[in-house]
Amino acid sequence: MISPSSSKANKQKQLAFILDIDGCLSKEGVPISGSKEALHKLQSLKIPFVVCTNGGGQTESTRAERLSNTFDMKISSDQVILSHTPLKSEVVPRLKDSRVLIVGENCADVALAYGLHKAEGVREYGKRHPSLFPRRREQDAIQTDDTDDPVKAILIFEDAEDLGESLQLCLDVLLTNGNPSGPRVLVDNEDAKQEVEVWFTNPDLVYSGLAVHPRLTQGSYRMCLETLYQSATSPSSTSTSYYSLKPKQRKDQDQGRTLIATTVGKPTPLTGKTALSKLLAQCSPNIKEQDLEMWTVGDNPYSDVALASTMGWNSCLVRTGIWKGEDVSDLVKEGIVPTMVEDSFASFLSRLLPP
Repeated sequence: MISPSSSKANKQKQLAFILDIDGCLSKEGVPISGSKEALHKLQSLKIPFVVCTNGGGQTESTRAERLSNTFDMKISSDQVILSHTPLKSEVVPRLKDSRVLIVGENCADVALAYGLHKAEGVREYGKRHPSLFPRRREQDAIQTDDTDDPVKAILIFEDAEDLGESLQLCLDVLLTNGNPSGPRVLVDNEDAKQEVEVWFTNPDLVYSGLAVHPRLTQGSYRMCLETLYQSATSPSSTSTSYYSLKPKQRKDQDQGRTLIATTVGKPTPLTGKTALSKLLAQCSPNIKEQDLEMWTVGDNPYSDVALASTMGWNSCLVRTGIWKGEDVSDLVKEGIVPTMVEDSFASFLSRLLPP
């Protein structure tokens, strides 16, 4: 760790900030002490900043409005990066007219707003395929055969509304290459390839909320789906027993398939590039990346500090959320080295920008 005065960054460069929300600026919509005043200071000094979270489930404009109300200031949608924001550039242009399955409560509406014209939420998809999760079966529903219009991608926008239902339907779609009314080609044919794209938008296992202990989030869902997928495609699986054995209990030659998936969200480069482009848009046209002194600030070393490490930026690890330690030696051993450690975002900014 180094102090602001000895930072590698040139003080003549333009400061720019990527700020985490939950655990750094607020907890479940409640501002953390000093964060409101710190944000107002950035705005008054016209210092570029974006808020970047591994949460989602709404449009950037909706989240911007909520943040504006929370912090009593104008925050625009162009200053908000949600977990699924990178999908706008990475997925929408290719799959805008393809059927895609969306995981996350009310997230199909977000996907439609992004321009994915045939986005369906898990609950909506389940109604068209009532036998897949019979406890929610609609009596008047008609089973749909999607042979001519299979699901091309599963997009996990947010935590599953019903984990059991989402896991079952996603697994059915994956094993059948997009049409659960057809054969399980990835089980029955070892030469078959996974055709359904899978996109996760949050690698975090936990997040910091109002509860005393961290809460599980999307990373835990990925672990479940990967395990079930590997188990279901193991050569030793059968139609009645393929869920009965954990992959680690099998011999190496009995291992099933590895789920092919792409992840965005912190600390992935795709999210870093999205943040950079939004910060540069707030600067004068002659400002380039090399002209910026970039800082990520957050409470999760594995997302916020790791993002800075991925992108070659400065980072500040704060103690107001997931991480509350004093000693960073264990993090350093893992290659996670924050530039600074502070009690809060407010205390960090007061050191970087003294009165």
